[in-house]
Amino acid sequence: LFLNEASLIGKLNHPHIVDILDAVAEPDHSYVVMEYIAGKTLDAHADVTNLLPLGKVVEIVFKCIRALEYAFQHGVIHRDIKPANILLSSIGETKVSDFGASFQQRHGHETTQISAIGSPAYMSPEQVKEHALNHQTDIYSLGVVMYQLLAGRLPFQATNNFSLIYQIANVEPQPPSAYRPQIPAALDAIVKRAMAKDLARRYQAWEDFSLDLADV
Repeated sequence: LFLNEASLIGKLNHPHIVDILDAVAEPDHSYVVMEYIAGKTLDAHADVTNLLPLGKVVEIVFKCIRALEYAFQHGVIHRDIKPANILLSSIGETKVSDFGASFQQRHGHETTQISAIGSPAYMSPEQVKEHALNHQTDIYSLGVVMYQLLAGRLPFQATNNFSLIYQIANVEPQPPSAYRPQIPAALDAIVKRAMAKDLARRYQAWEDFSLDLADV
């Protein structure tokens, strides 16, 4: 994971991605030097006690889409999108961080995927099944983040990982508006499509996701 992050030094230069400036591996310790963002992660707004206005949620998700689309254009899939890996700066800017779990796709090269990378609650159905992944796994995970920021809870509630994985693979969640009635149907529809279990029904491209948000 350290080498994955270190390999991205200077490669992802985007206003909504935390810059990776340097990486050092020494006998006693290794470290990554990153841009400092004064602020907090989206964990601070992931429950009903401190929800963000709907417009701000749309803005944050839109900026994450632009960042992850840019990363994908550079052959990078994040694979661990969750509120703890998205920063909201003190001036309200959005930054995606922690690309350690990512892998880079190179034309003509086989990619070795690391099993069970990611945070279970935000994993896509294909990720929990350990199927081949593409950028649509990040689209799904961002859909879960959007759901949580809108509803103040995760789409699936489980007492153990086995139950959680079953639900991710087989159960359709309630729409966010079931828990926050002022959420418009258009946002419910976007979350549903981003989190579609069938890849053919999920957003095929980041641009499609962003265009629907822009319409809202």
